[in-house]
Amino acid sequence: MHEIGLEEGDTVLELGSPVGFFASAALAAVGTPGRVIVAGPNRDSFDRIAQLVATQKVEPVLLADVLLGRAFEHHSVDVVILTNLLSASLHPDHFCLSLAGFLRPHSRIIVIDWETAPAAGPEAGRRVTKEDAIKLLSSCGWQFDSALKTPGSHYGLVFRI
Repeated sequence: MHEIGLEEGDTVLELGSPVGFFASAALAAVGTPGRVIVAGPNRDSFDRIAQLVATQKVEPVLLADVLLGRAFEHHSVDVVILTNLLSASLHPDHFCLSLAGFLRPHSRIIVIDWETAPAAGPEAGRRVTKEDAIKLLSSCGWQFDSALKTPGSHYGLVFRI
């Protein structure tokens, strides 16, 4: 989590699949004064993170509530982690519009998505490439900062507002 610059007291919003994958590491980085909010795509996702919620200070919300502006206050999030959502979305450009109102000035967005598609990943035609992700988020006014070293079949990108 040091590569993305999480600081004590930050509010982190993790969106995507697998839900809660980065929550424990984010909690360790933001400490007691920080918040980690995990948004699952549907109510079934809550079952997968029930133990994480029960044992740690993680706040679950529905992805729909985030996108509709009902999950938390505007301009209250320091870092958004988007995991596998660009390639899973029919309209990845909508994330720019939906998330902008929640971010504080000088926020960071971390995009982790499929570079190659193993059996569990999306079809090749549905993947948002690293280059397309940079173009998409840059067109929303987010500045590409750096690429992350990621294991397996994913790429990681850091953007700043």
